[in-house]
Amino acid sequence: IRNDQYAVFDAKHNSGVISMTGKDQGERGIPADQPNQPVVRVTWSEAMEYCKWLSQKTGKKFTLPTEAQWEWACRAGTASPFFYGDRDTDFGKFANLADASLNQLDRGDAPPWHPRDRRFNDGCGVTTDVGRYEANTWGLHNMHGNAAEWTLSSYRSYPYKDNDGRNALNSGDYKVVRGGSWYDRPIHARSAARLPYR
Repeated sequence: IRNDQYAVFDAKHNSGVISMTGKDQGERGIPADQPNQPVVRVTWSEAMEYCKWLSQKTGKKFTLPTEAQWEWACRAGTASPFFYGDRDTDFGKFANLADASLNQLDRGDAPPWHPRDRRFNDGCGVTTDVGRYEANTWGLHNMHGNAAEWTLSSYRSYPYKDNDGRNALNSGDYKVVRGGSWYDRPIHARSAARLPYR
């Protein structure tokens, strides 16, 4: 969901800026609040409220995907770690991940502040316009990188079971986040990678 789309629901939300570590602080950081960038800094409950609002507005049912649904959509029929290949595939035209472009956040005379895959350059140091990178074969963009995505599912150990309560609508649990972000190296943005967020 882009910032401009989310603003129709919550005009006060601001995705803010991404800090420029080690800089002289003359700038607040790199904007993350441009209209076509993905909305970030939204809680799971806020994402669910947006889905509820959108359902009421359109008369169609919207919700976050379960983590199994998310992975199925991300893989788009592939069995590789990424819909575009393996960890050694140049992701520059497919995903916004931690790579050589993070250099723009570092101070020139200091060591890099965050691990990155220096072999590739996707051209963006922080979040960028939704749809900038090539879609998977099912037409879905940004399934790897850019902004991590909430799922409906609570974080539970595998094996995955739809009926073990992980997909209940309780907001107190840690929820599963998928896809990784501009801040993550490829290993943390694989189709199967999952993280628990409060």
